[in-house]
This record gives sequence, structure tokens and C-alpha cells, in this order.
Amino acid sequence: MKHVNSQSFLLVRAPTSVAIGRRRVSDLVNTWCVTLDDDSNMAMTTVVSELVTNAVSHGTGTMLEVIVRADAGRGRLTVEVHDESPALPRTYFPSPDAENGRGMVLVAHLAIAHGAERTLRGKRVWAEIELPPRPASGPSPDPRPALRAARLRFPEATRS
Repeated sequence: MKHVNSQSFLLVRAPTSVAIGRRRVSDLVNTWCVTLDDDSNMAMTTVVSELVTNAVSHGTGTMLEVIVRADAGRGRLTVEVHDESPALPRTYFPSPDAENGRGMVLVAHLAIAHGAERTLRGKRVWAEIELPPRPASGPSPDPRPALRAARLRFPEATRS
């Protein structure tokens, strides 16, 4: 059975929203009991930071919408950030001395898929992060066959 959790929340388009967005996404992932390892946690927090920072810096409107979706069946965490600007992000390759401009390069390296599309109200920029493999969890083995085998091999030990 496929298990998908999804939730959205709004942020004011302000620099302080970057840290708030990271915390909200992390809280949602924890609430959903999604297991992250160090790599996927770092990828998640960096991607959220970069997507929200880009929307704050280059977007328009007063609010941002963040949509988070965890698909356990596919092992993916998707983060989308919507703002009211139709201008799509561009990937720059800044000089080593540049203080910014590396956000989408980081997203491209950390995400297994990413993109941007215009919407009726602006644009959405998204990234998919790979979740670590889930431990194999199946039904507990039925102990009865083992008990029967023990009775056959050691009948005196299983009598009361």
C-alpha cells in the first residue's frame, strides 16, 4: 500500500521565513515519522533554505506557499515553493568571489529531480529528495511451525 503525506503552509515573503520554513518542514517530516539519515536531512534543510531564499529574494507578492509531500512508497520527499512572480529561476555559475548565486546549483546537486513551472498565479519551484531506504518490515514470523518442529525433535521438553 502506498502511503503519502502532504501538507501546505504559508510564509510571509521575508528573510526571517527561511529559518521558519526549514523548521516547519522538519516538524512535518518528524510528525509523519519519516526517517532521515544525515545526508537526506542535510539535503532537505539545504533545499528548503534555497527554495525559500530564492522566492524571498526574487519572487513577488506578500506570501509564499510551501507544499511538502512525503511518498514512502517511492522513497521521495517533495518540497514546492510558490510565489507570485512568473519569472523562472536561472542557474548561474558565479565566480569564486561571488557572495551568492549558488542556490539552484546546490538544489540540482542535492535533489534527484527538480524544476520550475509557471502557474496561474506566478510560479512553483520544486525539488525531490531521496529518502533513505526503509528497513524491511513485514509481518512477524508465525512461531507455531518452530514450536511444532521443537515438539517433534524434543517431545519430552515440550510436555507440561
